[in-house]
Amino acid sequence: MTKHEQCNCKAGCQNKRCSCFKNNEPCDENCDCIDCHNPLNDVDVENLSICTIQNIQAYQALSAKDLAVAYDLPCGHESVPLEKLLKAFECSQCGEAYWYSFCWGRVEQDSCTWHCEVCRKCQDWRVWHCERCNQCIYGLSLPCERCGEDEEEESDDDFRNRLNELVERYKQIVSDSGDNS
Repeated sequence: MTKHEQCNCKAGCQNKRCSCFKNNEPCDENCDCIDCHNPLNDVDVENLSICTIQNIQAYQALSAKDLAVAYDLPCGHESVPLEKLLKAFECSQCGEAYWYSFCWGRVEQDSCTWHCEVCRKCQDWRVWHCERCNQCIYGLSLPCERCGEDEEEESDDDFRNRLNELVERYKQIVSDSGDNS
């Protein structure tokens, strides 16, 4: 993982003003922060889902006993300890990827659910994040129903670009779920 940038926080790196924490990264030796308390420090973020990272306090509150609790996968094929569901886990029988959603408190199928890094919430696959109004919205309506009528008409080029972004995101989801089989 390539670090986005180094911070120079003076307030402890515990909120989104810290560029490292904001980018879901621990602070490192290249940062110039003072009295650093970034909750992602000393956490192997490479082996955690974005939902786990953005709910780091809930994750850190888990005991070894909590991490050993087995959860049934939605496919019904396996029962897996929570520790293995903190990042995508592939079912050995059906090949589907599953992960634990701290937002919803249950195991989710990767191809049907995603975690919006901006809104910091798990979302159904039919939900997308509108860059214009900076909110997640259900469905494929373009422009966004929340902000589309408030602003001037979107140009055909803007509409095509946004539609292409959604198509690429869908292709990536399909590709990622195919890679896990």
